[in-house]
Amino acid sequence: MVDLLEQRYREGVRFQPTEFIEEGPRVAVRMTVSDPPRQGEAATGVFKVFTFGADEQAVLLQDCTGREDALAHLDAE
Repeated sequence: MVDLLEQRYREGVRFQPTEFIEEGPRVAVRMTVSDPPRQGEAATGVFKVFTFGADEQAVLLQDCTGREDALAHLDAE
């Protein structure tokens, strides 16, 4: 995942975190994603939910369709 994000960054795609919501071992991050080389509009409602293990390493990354979806992932057992 990190390699993919690094590749996108080299290609000009930018990810700007705009909101963080923590719930236990999970963190939802809202991002604005822009892609100037392709002259597309910035996406502003992109959420990713990271789940961390006992060793503080990310063990799961979930793409979400919006804030409500991200909150549902935060509440999941």
